[in-house]
Amino acid sequence: MSVVDVRRNITLSEDDTVYKDFYINVTAGSGLKKNLVVTAVRKINVRDASGANAVGEIMVPVGQLKIIAVYDRVAVAREFTLLSRDELPMLEQIGIMTGDRIDLGGSFIDNSKPKRRKVSEADTPAAATSPTVTVVQTQIITTPSPTETANPVVSANPAATASTVVQASLQTAEKLEKSVVSDNTTRNE
Repeated sequence: MSVVDVRRNITLSEDDTVYKDFYINVTAGSGLKKNLVVTAVRKINVRDASGANAVGEIMVPVGQLKIIAVYDRVAVAREFTLLSRDELPMLEQIGIMTGDRIDLGGSFIDNSKPKRRKVSEADTPAAATSPTVTVVQTQIITTPSPTETANPVVSANPAATASTVVQASLQTAEKLEKSVVSDNTTRNE
């Protein structure tokens, strides 16, 4: 048996509960039943440093899944717990994913109520903070340079040229004021 699909609901508010379902292919007589907690393991191919020779394969435990429903050929499970990497080999991808196999050794029945996970608990670690939004406001004041006011080819009226430059600068400043810098991106000026 292995995980063949992973699906997660899309929440519309912070009060909605986050669900992440793991679909497991089931054969007749698999022994899976509701509230059974099983272990998901990942097969890792070990190669030498050059990558040319295969040393062997190991099955590394990733986490535990609790079966919430069993159908003819498919069982649906939810994450019960992820196993700590302190005593186990590290993984390139954290979390249970498609392709992980199901090990029934050490499985047990858990009749406790499911834990309700909110969007903030599922998406952000406890110590993390939400991204901040910074509004940058600038004011550009320009004065016409002597070359702009003394150039008879550009305009016969030096005050009209200066006002055109000031209007263009003010429009640029208004556009910059409307811009918002967010998610740690910077503005190129």
